[in-house]
Amino acid sequence: MFRKKNKDRNLKKIFQWEEYLNWRKMSAQQKINLKRACLFPFFAIIVYNFLIKFTYAILLLVCIYLLIRLKK
Repeated sequence: MFRKKNKDRNLKKIFQWEEYLNWRKMSAQQKINLKRACLFPFFAIIVYNFLIKFTYAILLLVCIYLLIRLKK
């Protein structure tokens, strides 16, 4: 509704493609962050497939564990 005309603020740039396209000029922390960001979808697919395949086995183990724990 109200816009301030304060253009003197310095905003921190969170993600810039230009910085990540030049691999040689990147710091070690930026390289690690880029690798994590690129590999995260693959990790999520692996976890998803694992959970789809073993859902009933995991639920059965949890139920058995809870029954044994509640009996004591």
